[in-house]
Amino acid sequence: MPSRPAFAWFEGKVVPFADAKVPIDDRGLQFGESLYEVVAIAGGRPRLLAEHVARMEHALPALGLTGALPAVAEWERFIAELLAREPVGEGLLYAQLTGGASPREHIPSVPPPPTFFAYVAPYRFPRAPQVSRGVTAISLLDPRWARRDLKTTMLLPAVLAKREARRQGADEAVLVGADGFVHEGASSNVFGLAEGVLFSPAQSEALLPGTMRPLVASVARDAGLTVRNEPVTLARLAAADEVFVTSSSQLVMPVLSVDGKPIGSGDAGPVARDLARRVRARFELDDG
Repeated sequence: MPSRPAFAWFEGKVVPFADAKVPIDDRGLQFGESLYEVVAIAGGRPRLLAEHVARMEHALPALGLTGALPAVAEWERFIAELLAREPVGEGLLYAQLTGGASPREHIPSVPPPPTFFAYVAPYRFPRAPQVSRGVTAISLLDPRWARRDLKTTMLLPAVLAKREARRQGADEAVLVGADGFVHEGASSNVFGLAEGVLFSPAQSEALLPGTMRPLVASVARDAGLTVRNEPVTLARLAAADEVFVTSSSQLVMPVLSVDGKPIGSGDAGPVARDLARRVRARFELDDG
């Protein structure tokens, strides 16, 4: 079981993790009024940090939290302080911004100051052997609210989807709209490969603009692949030569089957494995 961090960034300073306590009337806790990010730490430094901060910044107006987020330079400073206290060469940074603590009203009469906290934890990213083993997935009707492009902490549907995937002996759930078009995984973006074309669902309010997705697309183009973002049906995904998912923690992970039916040969595809290797190289991760 992962150990708890020793320190956290809370109320503008590094404190012992046990002292970083959010009041029970915090709006993130009671209303889900909060955003979060998970940032890869590799080689002792954050990766794609500007992209993560920009994604959170883009979501602020929708939650009425404009101006509440630290600038990128401030993120760099507090991450350096956290890593100095708790050296993590390879791991994940978790950061969350909430609407703050106030008497329980849907619209507070006096807007409270927001709450921002962060911490780092060790984590080993998948290497070649784990990537070669891949993962399996099921498909589920997407039960989430309309603004899935906002990375909020309203994650109960994702938890339930992951639970159902585990119940069926799978690792991930591919969430599909009532129209049959794929949105994303419960905690990942989804790609398919057919006839040398790498495709992924077009960006919309139905899915999160993943920070890994454009990086993988760029790496794929460097490898000579054609990349398209366009509507993708579940049937098209199931018929693909390869399928893989991307996320800040999994990087690039091949999907061997969906709903018990093999994708392609049923093994981790060579393109997915190559893209995973290229992304690890971008992050300066060894394959040991």
